[in-house]
Amino acid sequence: MENIKKMLAAGLLSLNFIPFSFAGGSEVLRSAGLAAETVAMPEVPAPAAETAGRPGPKELDLFRYFGRAETPAASDLSTEKSVGGIDKAPLFSIKLESIKNAYLKPGITFATGAGTRVYISGTKAANCPDGGNSCEEKEKFFLVLTTSRNESYFVRGTEIINWGIFYSGSKTLVIDGENYVVRIYADAGANENSVLEVKGPRGVAVKTTIKQVGDAVAEKGVDVKLGRKYKMAYGNEIVQGPQGAKFTSKMLLLMMPFPVQEDSSYYIFNVSDIKPAGAAFPAFERGYSFRLQGGVLEISKI
Repeated sequence: MENIKKMLAAGLLSLNFIPFSFAGGSEVLRSAGLAAETVAMPEVPAPAAETAGRPGPKELDLFRYFGRAETPAASDLSTEKSVGGIDKAPLFSIKLESIKNAYLKPGITFATGAGTRVYISGTKAANCPDGGNSCEEKEKFFLVLTTSRNESYFVRGTEIINWGIFYSGSKTLVIDGENYVVRIYADAGANENSVLEVKGPRGVAVKTTIKQVGDAVAEKGVDVKLGRKYKMAYGNEIVQGPQGAKFTSKMLLLMMPFPVQEDSSYYIFNVSDIKPAGAAFPAFERGYSFRLQGGVLEISKI
């Protein structure tokens, strides 16, 4: 009986989430409608893995549907051009400002009592909770709740999992003076069917699956067809550390294979690597050039 009590106690850990402050961000991020401060997110003790010889909880990775990040290196375009010339007309051309951080406002939303629209997105930070890079992909996953006023609230995915007696997590966000409790109810048999719930003062505000969040985020991307089909997104990098998560002024370009498939790779490009003279990314797709000039990205066939 004492062992059972210990297991139940380990499964009832939860911490309050401290909202992400919008005031005082850097000028660069303010111009993008984003905040730059760190969200205070205390470390959560890990649930007990074993109790008196009883097997520990099954390892959950609910966020595999959001894929694994790969960062292909840029190469000298002149090396790639030796294979052949570049078509005069680009295959793809877009003004990046027109899609900046669009993924933060997908179709999964709710409204507060004051009428503020809140959008629910999912993304991964560029690093690990300790600031390094040696961790599992699931440790990088965040839900991002963004209001119509461009205030952003970060919720670390692994801290809000609920599964049997082993995991019981939640975060409480205060938006327009109202409490909204965010939880994920795990489906260990089909991770993508795990349910995200946001409950507010008037009951359940959102109830959806991890798969539906992932699909909604991808749908905000721009269609790009190279060797295969992708959704392209563009936005500020997100980093995390012991004190929480924040946006940086570093801009990233993402290419997500579409339709979305669980545990597939998506590709991250540092926008600073794409010069007006052009760059190639052969580890991503060989035979294409990327140029960025005057805020316009062009992709051409080599």
